[in-house]
Amino acid sequence: MDCPTCEAMVGAYVDGELSVAESAEFERALEACPDCRRRLEETRMVSGLLRDLPADPAPDLLRAKVERELRAIAGRPRPYPRQHLRWMATAASLIVALGIGWTGATLVSQSGRETDALMAGYLRIAMSDHPVEVASSDRHTVKPWFAGRIDYAPPVHDLTTAGFPLVGGRLDIVDGRKVAVMVYRRNRHWIALTAWPATSAGDAAASVAQRDGFALGDWRHGGFELRAVGDLAPADMKSFVTALDRAVDSDR
Repeated sequence: MDCPTCEAMVGAYVDGELSVAESAEFERALEACPDCRRRLEETRMVSGLLRDLPADPAPDLLRAKVERELRAIAGRPRPYPRQHLRWMATAASLIVALGIGWTGATLVSQSGRETDALMAGYLRIAMSDHPVEVASSDRHTVKPWFAGRIDYAPPVHDLTTAGFPLVGGRLDIVDGRKVAVMVYRRNRHWIALTAWPATSAGDAAASVAQRDGFALGDWRHGGFELRAVGDLAPADMKSFVTALDRAVDSDR
């Protein structure tokens, strides 16, 4: 067994995922490879530290990211036998890296939970075969669907003329409250618009930011708190915000 193969097997060995024969082969290779022995000790140490951390449930965003990345990996051509262990190591490393990143962020700050929830909801839409619960570009079909499912009537508008056709609507949970989500498209990109009644008077200009490759819109208009997430350019998100505000104003 060569050193790169031995090194790729370290994580699987520590996690007990190797067969008896593979474990024996790995242990024989360790005898001639001090670098792999050192990597094994480091992996055991990190594994121990992770086990000792508080066992809080992973947030929806972390689970959604892991699922998206593993689906992408699973969709690639099946690896040859020699590559299988490297494939397993890649998947395991992904989960550990995301987990450590989330743990560090949790220990440093508890802020951004709303954004994480909104991004997790967007990822569920993007990965789902059925991204909406009511599929229609007709606002008079989508808006009544929310009646009885939430305690407010959300702003529903088809923005096809502005380049953002309405796909439909769905429900999600943000901060423990059931909220309305309107789903739009921009060419091949999804946009998830979440709306709930504002607790502050007046409008607030939109701020558009970018995080992890996603454009995020955050503003208050027409009596609603509005949050939009999309895998598109910030300039397109600004155009979406403008188009929606105009549509809302035309109803006043």
